[in-house]
Formats: sequence, C-alpha cells, structure tokens
Amino acid sequence: MTSTSQAQLSTRRRTPSRGIGLAMVAGAATFALASAIHFGTGFTQAAIPELLIAAVLAAGSSAVLTQRAHAWGAAVGATAFATFGTMVGLAIIASGRQDLPDLLYHALILTALVITLAGLARTRREP
Repeated sequence: MTSTSQAQLSTRRRTPSRGIGLAMVAGAATFALASAIHFGTGFTQAAIPELLIAAVLAAGSSAVLTQRAHAWGAAVGATAFATFGTMVGLAIIASGRQDLPDLLYHALILTALVITLAGLARTRREP
C-alpha cells in the first residue's frame, strides 16, 4: 500500500466536483440570460452587474472543470462574489421596483449559490 503525503491529501480536499463546476456554469448562463433581457429592455443598471457576475462565475467554473490547482479558491471566490451581488440586487429590487419575476429569479439563484457554497465547504473538509 502506498503512503499518501499530507500535501496530496490537502490537494484532494480542495478539489471541487464536476457537479459544482456544472452548477456554476448553469448560474453563469442564467446571469448572462438575465443580463441580455435587461439590456434588451434598456435596464442597464441591472444588465451590467449581471453580466459581470456571469463572467466571474464562468471563470470560476472554468478553473473547476479544467481541474486547475487553484480551482477550489476560484470557485469559492466566484460563488461568494455572485452571492454578494445577488443579495445587493435582491435588496435593491425589494426596496424599489418589486418586480415579481426579478424577485423570484434572485431568490432562486441565491438559493442555488448558497447550495453551491455549502457544497464547496463540504468538499474542502473531505479527506
């Protein structure tokens, strides 16, 4: 039986699953779609942040799906950024426009992002 070094165990603990990467791709796609819709309606105050979030999530998912050494950190950073941006958007919608489809989208994507963060936290602790 081969002995596994502590460094190898640490690397394994920080390797996000392909499912996490795919969830991040799905999130990036929904933000890109929301951005396109908002650009189409002239609501650039929402379209630009959504496009930025889509790009950050896409970059993070790329690191995960290509199994880069920094994948876990990139995934956590990208997902945390998207989560924060979504909470800001939700607060703006709740205090202003109160558009039901926007509120529903933000609530659903926030749930998905929190689940993704929980999955990343769990992945980090696995041996």
